[in-house]
Amino acid sequence: MAEYKHPEALATTEWLAAHLDDPSVRVMDMRYYVRAASGGSFKGVPGKKEYQQGHIPGAVFVDPMSDLEDPEDPLSILSPGRFEALMGRLGVGSGSTAVVYDDSGGTWAARLWWALRYYGHDAARVLNGGLTKWIAEGLPLETRTPAPPAATLRARNRRALRATCDEVLRAIGSRDTCIVDALPKAFYAGRARLYPSHRTGHIATARNLPAQANVDKTTQTLLTAEDLASLWRKVGIKPDQRVITYCGSGVYGAFDLFVLYVMGYENVSLYDGSWMEWGANPELPVEMGPDNKTLDSN
Repeated sequence: MAEYKHPEALATTEWLAAHLDDPSVRVMDMRYYVRAASGGSFKGVPGKKEYQQGHIPGAVFVDPMSDLEDPEDPLSILSPGRFEALMGRLGVGSGSTAVVYDDSGGTWAARLWWALRYYGHDAARVLNGGLTKWIAEGLPLETRTPAPPAATLRARNRRALRATCDEVLRAIGSRDTCIVDALPKAFYAGRARLYPSHRTGHIATARNLPAQANVDKTTQTLLTAEDLASLWRKVGIKPDQRVITYCGSGVYGAFDLFVLYVMGYENVSLYDGSWMEWGANPELPVEMGPDNKTLDSN
């Protein structure tokens, strides 16, 4: 049976349960929910209430949207200084192993996994199966909010992990780059509107692999290496191509990037601005329709 090329990017529930008292391990709860709003659009709701009702012992809550977006540039991840400050508050230092989880297969948690790697911290893991698997195995929860000791993490920009709008524009139709849309099929095809003021559809020439298609719907664990290889084969990524992933605001795109890394793809970047930037600019090329570039999921 095929194996993950980078299994170290995943934390098992068994491993985390055995390391809850390890001071070098920092756990972050990143639950977040998307719900229908008026006018056929959608709104995001942080899972802070659910966190307060029970979380993995020692876990601190992180909003994958408001905590990680730069207040001076909502289309971007936090600036280096602000990211350092956030990690200091969360107790994540240079010697820490950061474990992130949600209850959606890791599709929200991977945003912080990517941000940590983007800023040079490789000791980051996504909890495989997240809170769903943790609870199913009868592992402990707590309701208190921990106060981790302050820590120091120096952000070192890893430029190759982040793509700009101009880079995506140059990648359209390029044989050297494959653009992957990580949103559900309805958004990619233009049948649903992600933001009320934005266009519908997808970046021209982008292929579609919804982030949630990588996860077993029952256990919320990552699909096996063999199943992932079969799933992604339909996208048609060439071994020597760069891959740029995107979604609505860089969350699901970060999960597709995470999955590709686990599978062994090294040359993968996240278009951080995603549809929030692209869909708002009428001068940037957009395509509609499912055609043969869309995988049937969600």
